[in-house]
Amino acid sequence: MMPGQSGFLTPAGPLTGADPTVFWIFAGATFLMVACSVALALRDAVRLRTALPVVLLVSATAWLPNEPFIDAILGFQYAADAPGELYTLAGRVIPVSALGIGAMFSIFTWYLHRQIVGGASFGRIVAIAVVAGVIDWPLEIMAIQANVFEYYGDNPTRVFGLPFTSMVQNAFLYVFMASIVTLAAPYLRGWRSLLFLPVIPGCYYAVALLCTWPAYLALHGGMATAPFLALGVLAAAMNAAFPLALLRLAFDVRTRSDADARSPAPDPHAPVAA
Repeated sequence: MMPGQSGFLTPAGPLTGADPTVFWIFAGATFLMVACSVALALRDAVRLRTALPVVLLVSATAWLPNEPFIDAILGFQYAADAPGELYTLAGRVIPVSALGIGAMFSIFTWYLHRQIVGGASFGRIVAIAVVAGVIDWPLEIMAIQANVFEYYGDNPTRVFGLPFTSMVQNAFLYVFMASIVTLAAPYLRGWRSLLFLPVIPGCYYAVALLCTWPAYLALHGGMATAPFLALGVLAAAMNAAFPLALLRLAFDVRTRSDADARSPAPDPHAPVAA
């Protein structure tokens, strides 16, 4: 276990003592999610005759090289002695369980996108996102308690090791991504769908920097508990407010598209008014 203090963007030392049993339980859940994400993308690509779900999957997987850099901002690190290392970059060990991040981005983002275009209500989309976020909480807490990974530094927003800012971010991040997919989908035809490849990593950076910066400022600035908690609450609120505002925009676009589809085409033979 590492000490609580940390420098700017840097942990005080490597996290060690990862429980191998818990690690492989966590990794097993990851492998299952990866398999489900691939199966879902391929099934819908064939069923809907579109490459978009596969492009979304590839974009979500492209998150992996970014993991060490966003972890430095989040104040997060994996155990240096994780039994299943995937790669090491920028001095940070990234285990095979990190594959599950891209899988979750792919599964939940695509599912929420299909719900949006399929006519689901605003409340239903929010409920699905919250459930997806809640599913993540016990998995993360279990891994944190077993030293598989840790949110480091003096962070009073942690609940059993998991910051409540991350609890909110991990739910509404999918709303943000799904809204972006919905807004972009009409323009992603043919080769243009390749333009979407950098979007999912970009969405994570956008949410982390746009919505959670007050908490990261408090963390890396070494703020006292009271102002840290205040900024943490602000960051949690922003992590819900910004994605929900974008979801509302996606719903407005969907409503206009539905109205246009119902409008009768003009009759070319109709007399022109004088």
